[in-house]
Amino acid sequence: MPLPSRLSCFGSLLLAAALAPGLAAPPASTLPDHCDILRGMPLTLLDFSGSGPEAPGSGQSDTNSKVASLQLGASMKLAFAAAGGNPGLADECWGAVDSLFAHQTKAGDFGTAPASAAVSLCELGRSLLVIQQSPLADSFKNRIEALKPAIAKATRWLTKQQSRLLWEDRASPDRLFAEAEAFLFCGRVLGDDALLRIGQQFLDKGMKAYRPADGVFLENNGADPSYEATSLVRLQEIVLHFPDRSIEKSIASGVQWELAHINADGTVHSDAKQHSFFGSKMLMAPEKQANVGEVALALLYYHQRTGDPAALAAVERLHRHYTSPH
Repeated sequence: MPLPSRLSCFGSLLLAAALAPGLAAPPASTLPDHCDILRGMPLTLLDFSGSGPEAPGSGQSDTNSKVASLQLGASMKLAFAAAGGNPGLADECWGAVDSLFAHQTKAGDFGTAPASAAVSLCELGRSLLVIQQSPLADSFKNRIEALKPAIAKATRWLTKQQSRLLWEDRASPDRLFAEAEAFLFCGRVLGDDALLRIGQQFLDKGMKAYRPADGVFLENNGADPSYEATSLVRLQEIVLHFPDRSIEKSIASGVQWELAHINADGTVHSDAKQHSFFGSKMLMAPEKQANVGEVALALLYYHQRTGDPAALAAVERLHRHYTSPH
């Protein structure tokens, strides 16, 4: 089963993270960093991505929802707010970080399964690195420094779970890439080379699921546009901080496969229907709804990073389809 997508609540979250006025563009001579990429994304093209958990500070009281909120969009909202130089929104989003660590146990976990904790840490690490590149770096420096001991405690616990994660998620590259991000990004924030080495192991394991013939990252030996998109998002975030030419080639092929599964009318099609079982008979279940928010983000990342016009055009088709009345 897939982990909940952090994009399920992007519709309202991203629009609120619009750029603050007056920000200067980076010098043309410099390569864009993660913050630059997010700042340049046309956020209105993600406003169709659906509804989900409420934003932090909106009155949620359920403990599990608060812990999960970092997975489900709040951390990405924080990254966009920082990239856009919006201190008020970033401060609001930081409440999700405080909520996560308010539930940290003495052992270092958050009372959730290791895979879920890894997603929270990968989302957190990504957003902290973006903040450090952003116009808000100085104003959030003390908060990040104060959080480091708790992050280190969490990563020590997660390190003890690495054998379990590598086994349980061996057929799920999107999860392995999330776990790679957790170690790589937290390792970068903490300056911990041991975490970077563990992150590389998860990255290498996930890349073994890549099929060069068509660019697919095989999920349980199958191909699916939503899982493919999630893998592409994770990998593109990774290469923005840890450049790798080989992975870039895999991303390019994966994007071409993804584009081939977006129809002219903006719908996303899969090559196969999901299997389900009833008694002793296997049935063909209706085709599942694609995670179009994740697909859009993967393609927008690619467009911003490479200037590929086909990726942007595909997102525009998705937007037209999912925002038009049916």
